[in-house]
Order: sequence, then structure tokens, then C-alpha cells
Amino acid sequence: MPAAQARALFEPGGVRIEPHDAGADDRALEALAAWAMRFSPLLQRDPPDGLLLDVTGCGRVFGGEASLAQRASDSLRQLGIRARVVVAPTFASAWALARYGEHRVQVVQLASLRTTLALIPVAGLALEQDTIDALAELGIERVEHLLDLPRSTLPARFGNTLLLRLDQALGHAIEPFEPVRPAEPIAAEREFAGPTDRIEAIEITARDLLAAVTEELQRRELGARAIAVTLVRSDLPPETLEIRMGRPSRDAAHLWKLLAPKLERAQLGFGVEAVRIEAVSTARVRHTQAMHLVGVNDAISADEVADRAAAELLDTLANRLGPNRVMHAELVPSHLPERAYTFRPAGAAEPSRSFQPVSCDRPTLLFDHPETADVVALTPDGPVHSVRWRQEAHTIVSCIGPERLSPEWWRSAGSTRDYFRVQTDAGRWLWLARSLETNRWFVHGVWA
Repeated sequence: MPAAQARALFEPGGVRIEPHDAGADDRALEALAAWAMRFSPLLQRDPPDGLLLDVTGCGRVFGGEASLAQRASDSLRQLGIRARVVVAPTFASAWALARYGEHRVQVVQLASLRTTLALIPVAGLALEQDTIDALAELGIERVEHLLDLPRSTLPARFGNTLLLRLDQALGHAIEPFEPVRPAEPIAAEREFAGPTDRIEAIEITARDLLAAVTEELQRRELGARAIAVTLVRSDLPPETLEIRMGRPSRDAAHLWKLLAPKLERAQLGFGVEAVRIEAVSTARVRHTQAMHLVGVNDAISADEVADRAAAELLDTLANRLGPNRVMHAELVPSHLPERAYTFRPAGAAEPSRSFQPVSCDRPTLLFDHPETADVVALTPDGPVHSVRWRQEAHTIVSCIGPERLSPEWWRSAGSTRDYFRVQTDAGRWLWLARSLETNRWFVHGVWA
């Protein structure tokens, strides 16, 4: 509907207009297609909002085609997606019934296909709009009206496409089907002639396999975020060693530095029979110029080298100390200072930030636990005259505020606070706060 009509249905300020992102829709459909392969290995995307699955022979795995359709519908509902699921003898008939049928979950057998299709509109045959309008002028609105007409009279008036779509829906014509083919995993494997417990041989093999994996990453213009090394042992279950990187990498030397300490500590048992290395998580790598002409802006190259060195240092620390022991702060959408940040592992994927951080001035050092203070103010709303904090009395020479912060409406805990930026006679800036419920003062942070 037009934006003006949508705005008229809501109160002022109740409508948020966002531009349509067709690329995001396509990526979401691609992700959903990968998820739907649990129901059939042969699957085709039907943009902008459909998936076609060849479930021939898959019904017996799920207890029948009806059970498969219901399970697919329930699984999509758990993802928050309202969908119509139809199992039919042809793709065209399934497409038509999913979009113009009466049931959300339906299984149609070949014997009843013609009768079922007869009740849907002719738009279910995926015709051009001009053809649909021309049929409507003659009173042909449903497929049953087409089936009652002589076939020989249709091509002369409406072209050959109409009969082709009708024959495809009824199973009398071949339908093109191009299934999604998932990319082959980036992996390399080697078997030994017999179990070996020589760490030198295992390390040489792992290094060769890692070089093969990085070459494949280079060919696909990807970098690895996580690499798994599986040691197939003769007397014990396979052992998997995993390394994670903060940003995508295909540098074999750097990856080997992360992997070598883990191999040294691996339990080999009575011998290793095979080694497999796989890039279990990958991402695109931004193209950069590794070398440049003499005299051409060396600062860009220096910055790139510094960023790479910092990332490699974080990777080394995270893989040796543990992924949850190397953290960095990240902004989160909250106006309350104690909830405006969180810590996450340094090697985690970069988040997609779709919010604007608080633009107000905030202290460079925020205390984990606000410290109580005795404050003298001319009025409860300021300005502040003096403050006693950490057993020291200070006279205030400058006071800015108050800035009132209330807890989120969906949280029951918390209190409303008035914040002041004050400067002491020693030149130090403090972030004072007064709780409106208890009228108590505390220092929540300082500017360094």
C-alpha cells in the first residue's frame, strides 16, 4: 500500500519506514534453502519467497509424505515463518496450490491432481499478467474453465505458453529443475600406511594438509575463521583439535603457529592412522595490495601490517589461554551506562550493528560498582556545591546537568537517576548521580 495510507492507519509516530533491501531477502532465502536440505537433498530456490523440493523417495524417512509436509510446516513455524507446504506430483502444481490453494499443509495424489487444480485461479499457472487479463475478459477465472475449452483454440488466442504451463501442472510436460549445489567443504586428508606415533611425521603431514587447505581458500577468495584437525587413532576415538581466528586468515605460517602447540599436546594413543584438516568456518577476505612501488604512501602498508600483527597476537592468546579469556568490549543498544556495553570473545564474528550509540559525553572510566558520596547541592536538581568522596572533600567549580536516565520500561528493576558532570577544585571531572527514589548520591565514573 502507499506509505501515506499506511501512516493513516496508525497514530502519529507509530510507523517506521525502512527501504526495501532486496539483497537481504535473497540472502535470507539462500540461508533458508540451506536449512531446508534436511528434508530433501534436491532443492531449488524460487525467488522471492519460495522453495521447490524434490521429495521423491524422502517420505519413507519421515513416515510418509503427509508427515514430511507437517514436519516442515511445524519447523518453519518454530523459526517464526508462516508458510504453505504442498506435496504434489509436479512442481508447477505444488507451486500453484501453495500460493492459491485453501490449505496450509496439503498432500495431493496423482489421481486427484486434475480435480484439485481445477478449483484454483488461472494465476496459479504462473502466467503473464496480460494473459490473465485477457482470460478474465472472457470470463475464464479458474483452471476448470480452461480445461473445458478445446486445446486447439487456446494457442491462437493466448500463445503456446498457456498450454505449456497447463501441461506442466498436470504432468504432461517436462519442467526445468536446477537444484542448489552446496559448495564442497574445504578439507584435505591423508592416511598413513599404518598407525604411527611419531610426532614429526604427524606434524609434517599436518603442515602439508594445511598448505593444501590455504591454497583452496586462496582459490575461492576466502579466509578461515575456524579450522578443525581430526586425528584418527587406532585404539581411541578420533580427536579433534580446533583453532579459531579473530578475522579470516589464509596465512599458512600464522595458522601453523596456532596449530603446532595443540598438536604437541595431543594424545596419540598407540598411533594415528589418518589426519584430516577442514576449514569449518570461512568468510570473504578483503582484497589488499601486499606490495607497492617505492615512494607510494607507505602509511597504508604500515597500518595494514600493524592490524595484521594485532589480530595474530589476539589469535595466539585466545588459542593458548582459551576463547573466553581474551575478551573485548562491545556496545549494545541501551541508554543506561552499566548496560550499554558487554564483553565477548575476541575471536567471535563481527556483529551487525544497526543502532546508534549514545551521543552524550560519557566518562572514560566507568566504575563497576558506583561509589557512594556525600553531596551538598543548592537544590535537589543542582547545581552541586561540594562533594565528599573517598574520604576527601572537594569544592565544585563547574557543574553541568542534570541528565535524567530511567530504566527500560520492560525491566522492573532499577531506579531513575539524575546525572551531573562536575569539576572539582583540583581540576578532576566526576560523573555524579542522584537516585530519585532514595535521594542518595554516588560517583559512577570519572574522566581521565
